[in-house]
Amino acid sequence: MPNIIYRPSALGAIKTHHLHDVDNDTKSRLYSGTAAMASITGASMSRVRDAVRLVRHGAGWVGRRRTPAITTTSDDEIESTLRLLGYAGEWHDIAGRPTLAAYLKARTGIQQSHPCIVFLKDHRVAISGELFCDVTNNGLMVDIDRAPWRRKQVHRVFVLTHRIPATQIPSRTPSRVQPAHLTAEQKRRIKELDRLFREAVKAETGATRIKVTSTEVFIIRPADSGWTWCGARDGVVDSLLKLQEHGWIGGNTDEAAAYRATMGY
Repeated sequence: MPNIIYRPSALGAIKTHHLHDVDNDTKSRLYSGTAAMASITGASMSRVRDAVRLVRHGAGWVGRRRTPAITTTSDDEIESTLRLLGYAGEWHDIAGRPTLAAYLKARTGIQQSHPCIVFLKDHRVAISGELFCDVTNNGLMVDIDRAPWRRKQVHRVFVLTHRIPATQIPSRTPSRVQPAHLTAEQKRRIKELDRLFREAVKAETGATRIKVTSTEVFIIRPADSGWTWCGARDGVVDSLLKLQEHGWIGGNTDEAAAYRATMGY
């Protein structure tokens, strides 16, 4: 039975000696970084990838025509994504860059008991106690003695230490290019989000007219003689969802608040 370590700052508890089989609810192949995060958190692969998209592109990625692909993930993106999913941790640099086999034999303390993402140059694996999970095993847990990559060098480890409040992660809004496959409620929601977005931009900028393409936003204000570029669409969305101190879209109007509420913020 897994041990549970309670920390004063923890929202919940970290289960030690515990991983999950990866729930790949997508049609895409597994990649090591996202697979390791899915194994540690128990979140589905689609939720982990959406969390990475939020870290990398901001909340505005849901308005893009194409969903951004997620393959490789950087060290900082992994830490930030885990925090969105409700997990905090700490970095441990491994001196001498031992092989994975040597590292597993020598590890002590928190690295031996807590879930860790172990960095093997450009590959990441999930390890917790005597459990191992990796894309090589199709996201299924195996005993640590059966772990591959034993000659790969370990240079860094991210150890999960405690739970924190998870962040609501926006998911893909149903695409408008296939209206026949949308339910009446989905069509209504898309139309309402578009209306609220346009009203929020007008209120924030004082515009009398607004033109929205798949990638950009243009406005006309009373003193303008023609269309003025307002910004990239995903950047404008991000500004509305996050209160800004600088820039002409601060997200402080009632219309922006209504847009945020409908988006779940």
